[in-house]
Amino acid sequence: MILHARSQSDVRVSIVLFILGVVGVIAACSPAAPGSDGTRPSPSTTTSSISVTPTQFGGDPEVLVGAWESSQPSSNTTLAYRFTAEGRYKHAGVLTYPLSAASDDFFLMKSIAAGKVQIDGQQLTLYPSSATTTRKDPRYPGDDYTDRQEPLTPKRFTWAVADGVLTLTDADDLQFVFQRVES
Repeated sequence: MILHARSQSDVRVSIVLFILGVVGVIAACSPAAPGSDGTRPSPSTTTSSISVTPTQFGGDPEVLVGAWESSQPSSNTTLAYRFTAEGRYKHAGVLTYPLSAASDDFFLMKSIAAGKVQIDGQQLTLYPSSATTTRKDPRYPGDDYTDRQEPLTPKRFTWAVADGVLTLTDADDLQFVFQRVES
């Protein structure tokens, strides 16, 4: 088992980033959100739920349908999305790490969200209808919670799919990179 030393401030930063939906970016980011030709996709005015309506950047929203996962070797974070042809999505994010080499205790932060996805050209917006977070820390069990309701705040991304890779880029240019997985 490989353990990484973490300071208390590193742990707090990780938790805050995870709750904001940003943890995992460092391990899973790439330098650009390329289209299939290596350039950023151009915008379109087509609006739809996931459907076969083509967009101007060489793909169509149907390529999103299925399961996607972002996890890297030696990362303690996994993010996953499932998109349906009916324009729905489900998201799961899990952050875990051992607390010490001397015990089997570990920290856990889990986030689950589901809702509607809307595509407007290269813009992908997630409209959650449910969102919960669970936190378990054996060091501070009084601060733990299970399935705490989170704000139903829409999340907007620029998206691109190329060679079985989905890239979601948020307004701060943070990139989430996902591989298609068999479901």
